[in-house]
Amino acid sequence: MSEQLEAYLSQARSLAELVETESNKIATRARLLLTMEEAYGIRQIIITGSGDSYFAALAAASSIRAWTGLPTSAMVSMEASRYMDHGRPPLAGRNRGLLVVAISNSGEAARLVEATKRLRHLGAITVAITANKESRLGQAAEKHLEIPIPSAASAPGTRSYVASLLGVYQLGIRMAEMLMSMTMAQAEGLRGELRRTSEALKEAAAVSEPLMSKLSSAWATKDRMDCLGSGPALASAQYAAAKFVEAAGIHATPQDAEEFHHLNYFVAEPQNVPAILFAPSSALSRNRSLELIDALDQLGRPKLIITDASDFTSSDDLLLLPKVSEAFAPIVHAVPASMLSAFLAHRRNEVHYRGHTGPWRGAQNAGLVRNSKLELPN
Repeated sequence: MSEQLEAYLSQARSLAELVETESNKIATRARLLLTMEEAYGIRQIIITGSGDSYFAALAAASSIRAWTGLPTSAMVSMEASRYMDHGRPPLAGRNRGLLVVAISNSGEAARLVEATKRLRHLGAITVAITANKESRLGQAAEKHLEIPIPSAASAPGTRSYVASLLGVYQLGIRMAEMLMSMTMAQAEGLRGELRRTSEALKEAAAVSEPLMSKLSSAWATKDRMDCLGSGPALASAQYAAAKFVEAAGIHATPQDAEEFHHLNYFVAEPQNVPAILFAPSSALSRNRSLELIDALDQLGRPKLIITDASDFTSSDDLLLLPKVSEAFAPIVHAVPASMLSAFLAHRRNEVHYRGHTGPWRGAQNAGLVRNSKLELPN
């Protein structure tokens, strides 16, 4: 087994311990983040980030919307930085009702730093969820929820993604508790449920590794792939597609399960384009997922259904994961997504991120995302 493959798999295997050891610590920090006055003044929440950080925002947004009763949106950093303030000056504190949660493990993504500075200037409450409080994002934000994680072998973002999920979930639970849109007992129940996903992660790693190794052999020559899901599982589809690109160089497309029927359903040579569907049994989109599976079969698409329900499809096309709530399913989905991308890179003899060499050399030291010029209001 190559050193690169083992490093990546070890990250996926370590997620259970990460959740078990860090979830309560992050919850404790989240409790102290906002005052009651600030919480009760919030009228809208925007969660923003780039890459994996945006996927974490997308995973949590619908749950935080439900928990708090507040309009909550996941937003890519470019939209948050350039298409929110439109150059308007602060309006006498009127924008204090906007909470902006900016997620970045490194805290150095230029567009996110820019978004945080611009929206703080506009009057929003800005919270950075980051592992590096001293980073540019840490300096730009008014408040900080630190998610430092123990170091591990280098691999495409896996532990950092799950740590970001823990941070944004814990913040959402605390806000709902403060706003009394859920009781303290309900909030503690959610915190306990979040912490217990560590048990599901252990089982997910055990069942995923042999199947992902086998599937990677069958799919190693495929250069296109669709990753599908709805609600929080759309974030899982986005995350999986990103890992297939980063690790194995496969052109993977994430798509909402409904939108698939309007768009990628029509790709040519469907027998050569595998599809992965993330479909928790408790999902509000369950019935549409069942219809989508039928459509994939009619097209002759190679497929993998990642679910916790054995009645979704035949065992040949199924990865059966332990059952968790739809809200927290993206945490568990990170395991098969990262393991399959690890094995595909190994089978295809690909270096992660193409080694940041040749035409990809501009990505060295994350220069393409860190060195972009900031555009700030005067």
